[in-house]
Amino acid sequence: MTKEPPPVNRRGFLRGLGGAGLGAMALGTGLGACSTPGLAPVPLARAAPDRSTADGIVRFANWLSYVDQAPGNPRRHPTLDEFTRRTGIAVDYSEPITDNEQFIGLIGIPLALGQGTGYDLVVLSDWVVAEFIQLGWVEPLSPQAVPNAARLLPHFGNWPVPDVRRYSLPWQCGFTGIVYNAKVTRRPVTSMRDLLTSPDLHGKVSLATEMRDVLTLVMLDMGINPVNFTSREFAAAVKVVGKAAQAGQIGMVTNYYLSEMINGTVAAAVGWAGDYLNVRAQNPDIRFTWPQAGGGLWSDNMLIPAHAQHTRNAERLMNFYYEPDIAAQLSAFESYVCPVLGAASAMRKIDPALASEKYIFPTPELLTNGHYFKLLTPQQKAQYTARYQNALGL
Repeated sequence: MTKEPPPVNRRGFLRGLGGAGLGAMALGTGLGACSTPGLAPVPLARAAPDRSTADGIVRFANWLSYVDQAPGNPRRHPTLDEFTRRTGIAVDYSEPITDNEQFIGLIGIPLALGQGTGYDLVVLSDWVVAEFIQLGWVEPLSPQAVPNAARLLPHFGNWPVPDVRRYSLPWQCGFTGIVYNAKVTRRPVTSMRDLLTSPDLHGKVSLATEMRDVLTLVMLDMGINPVNFTSREFAAAVKVVGKAAQAGQIGMVTNYYLSEMINGTVAAAVGWAGDYLNVRAQNPDIRFTWPQAGGGLWSDNMLIPAHAQHTRNAERLMNFYYEPDIAAQLSAFESYVCPVLGAASAMRKIDPALASEKYIFPTPELLTNGHYFKLLTPQQKAQYTARYQNALGL
């Protein structure tokens, strides 16, 4: 099956629009993340009884184009329609999330005040889930309501922090590496050192807006463990990025680089395997490098914010997306790592080629070669983000 790439992909593809120039995409500092120890065992007390049965609705907030779309009608979402057909539960679906920090700012104030957010289910990145657990801003899941959670790919069971699956399940996961246009580069781009220093790429490099994505790759290239680094090692990695920025090597800092890459303004970028998979059929010059030193591994996760009014309905929706057929349908559209066991077999009925795609159904060895960025304390997060922004001139 040949599918059109989504108009705006969760992590990369913005068709028809260019990325922001260097200095136009600032990294927010927002609320502080937690370190691995000391996770809160339970969230805040519920503000009101669950209204799932009475209301028959679930309010679901997601990222742009992060669910399947009907051909020719991006407002229709076949899997959500199927959930409503089976259960009678209406899905009030919206896409207000454009950045983790932006959305934390939106819902953090009511959560801090012990109030509901207006959403029953949200999708946020792994480090945000860890932060919400510590702050008590997420409801624990009822195991009997989400039996399909047993289908979770084992690698993500207690990853990146212990006990995280009491509160969340991955929606999609993915790999961070180097995406490049071979027609422009005329050669493979093989490493972060290559990306940040090679004269033939000067001014045509794009970096992702997320510090964690970029520095994970830089640190691995330098032989630094991105899960457990020192302040001195962080400074050394930031210095590498800053030197490239000062030299004019970096032309853009954006998550939406592919349109600029296709037109040749960007030659190579820190980007995601899912972006490459989404456009390779339409443009075979777009390639993906998994660095020899390893790459980044991330997950975006479904969680129920504290004080949600329709918890049971949200759990039913989470359970629905862990059915292998439904998980395969979602991953066929998104082309990111599918976290659901059994979905590869289901994918053979949808798109046999994708069923053997290693960046959607990775081997245990590839997963092991994917690295998470260290969870930061609030003080580290504020300090490190400021240092990274200053190095880029943001």
